[in-house]
Amino acid sequence: MFSSICCSNSGVRNQDKLEQESLLEAQVESPHLNCIFCGASKETGFNIVWENEYYTVFTDINPSSEHHLQLVPKKHIGSIKSLGAKDVNMVREMIEIGHEVLDSLNVPPRLRRLGFHIPPYISVPHLHMHLQGLPYRSLLRRLKYPTVGGSQGRELVR
Repeated sequence: MFSSICCSNSGVRNQDKLEQESLLEAQVESPHLNCIFCGASKETGFNIVWENEYYTVFTDINPSSEHHLQLVPKKHIGSIKSLGAKDVNMVREMIEIGHEVLDSLNVPPRLRRLGFHIPPYISVPHLHMHLQGLPYRSLLRRLKYPTVGGSQGRELVR
């Protein structure tokens, strides 16, 4: 779609369009130099709680609840709006990791909140799942994280 809109009258060959699409895809998936979450590490000042080859979990710099962590993929993804059907397994993995981390903190399932903010209500343009162990620190903090009724999350992972 992008190629046809930008280049429809320019006489660009199909090969050039494919190269442009590959370049755009690489920009979305590679670390962004100005993205603070792409370089999340102890060396850059993050309090890393859990990490593997694909994901990093760190404490929120301004926690809204007793336990407030961020779970980010190491691959740069702009936001939840960038996700598609191909990302279902990634989100399932994130949910499972979130529950494992909250288990390690002894947060009971009924006091857990896992979720994403939807743009434009994001502070960092890198996909990040909030992992929260309640209670919230204040009513205002609670209002910042509205929830919708549903399952407790683990049912989605199986």
